[in-house]
Formats: sequence, C-alpha cells, structure tokens
Amino acid sequence: MLPASHADATISQQTVKLFNGGRLRVDSTQNSIRKIVVQGNITAARMSNNTIPAKSFSLSSSTTQFYTVYLWLSLPGSYVATISLDDPSDKNSSSLPSFYLSGGDLNLTIFASFEPAPTGQQGGSIGWNSFSEWMTQFSGAFPWWVKILYLALGLQFGLIGYRWIRFEDERRRIEKHLPPLDRGNKAYLWTDILFRALLTGFVLCIVVMIGEAIIVLVAQNLFFVTLSFVSLLDFFSLFFVAIIALLIYIGREAMDRFLDLKPLMED
Repeated sequence: MLPASHADATISQQTVKLFNGGRLRVDSTQNSIRKIVVQGNITAARMSNNTIPAKSFSLSSSTTQFYTVYLWLSLPGSYVATISLDDPSDKNSSSLPSFYLSGGDLNLTIFASFEPAPTGQQGGSIGWNSFSEWMTQFSGAFPWWVKILYLALGLQFGLIGYRWIRFEDERRRIEKHLPPLDRGNKAYLWTDILFRALLTGFVLCIVVMIGEAIIVLVAQNLFFVTLSFVSLLDFFSLFFVAIIALLIYIGREAMDRFLDLKPLMED
C-alpha cells in the first residue's frame, strides 16, 4: 500500500482500540508525513485535511468501525514521530511508543478499532470543550488561503454593510420620504449582505483555482517548466460555500415574498 522505500526503512505496525468518539493522532516534529492511506468506512470517519508534507494526522469516528491506516514518513534530517490516543470520556490522552529517526523513512501501519464505550461511560461529552474541538476539526477541512479570504471578505462586507444600513436608516428618518428601517428590514439587508459576501468569495475562489491551473499548464506545455506550487484546488470548500449561499438565498427570497421584509427603495 505504501510507496517503495529504501532497504533501511523502519517498519512498524501498531494495533489500537478507541472508544467511539475517540481520536487517533500521529504527530511529527517536522513535516515528514509524505503519504497517507486510510482503508475502511471513510464516510463514517473524520480526518484532518492536511497539506502534504504534514506534521500531523488525526482520525476519529463516532460509530463502531475498523480502519487500517498506512503512513509513510520520510526526511533527510532527524525527526520524532508520536502516536497518541485521545479518550473523549475523561479527556485523557495516552501515547504509544515514539520513534526517533536521525533521517530516512518510517513506514507506519496502524490498525485502529473504534468500539462502544463500556456501560456507564459516555462516548463523548457535551459542552463547550466538545464544541470547541469540533469547530477546530471542522475548520481544518478548509485550506488556509480560503479561511483568510473569507475572513477578509467578512470584515469588509460587515463594516461596509453596517455603515450603509446606519446611513440609510438615518437618511430616511431625516428626509421622511421613505419609512425608517425596522428590525425586519435590517434582517433582510444583513441576509442580502451575507449572500453577496459568500457569492463574491465563491467567485474569487474559482478564479484563483483556475488561474493557478492555467499558470501550471502554460509553464509545462509552453516553457517545459514544472512549477512546484502549493495546490490551491479544493472542491470541498467550493461545495460547502455553494450550499450555504443557496440556503441563504432561499431564506432571503422567503423573507421578501412571504414576510414582506424587503424595504422600499428609491428608484
């Protein structure tokens, strides 16, 4: 399952058992993780979306499952690889033997079994810590440049939208040509601003991804140069934003057609 390695590569197999909701982690002190292969019910698994080469990898599942994880680590210099298990019932973390390599390859095969927690124990805790951990894992599914892009767009649209809504409301109260904005009107306008921000980010993401692909293809086919760019292609973020934007658009139209919250505007 793993790429061919040198004859002096270190090979190790580990068998671990976790409660449902637990998490298997593999951490390295350097960006030494070169390839990851996971065999099992992928739809029931939650995996970290790391950019290869990576320093860490995590796998968790809230249902009874069995996974075989193959990891290939390689680095010319020294590094330390550690396997740890996070137990959701008591927030404890147990570590398996670590591996120190002065350089070279390490092939890890981990047989991970997720089983129901014993009677009287919960497979996961409900509270702020669990929510924070879930948010951390969820945000890890998005590339860093996508998060920065939407953060910048959110701040920009939020600031401009707030100032425009306040200006429009004050102008209506002074000139009295149109009724002032009530809470329903403001809710509609904020929904419209959120939709426009998501739509702008979606278009920019497509432009960036297509632009990188064009640059790489032109360099390879016209100049015979292989560019080692970090891949910006990410279909998950595009699909997720498209679904959220569609739901917000439907909500905005419902606020207009059924609740009549769209404010009157001057021509």
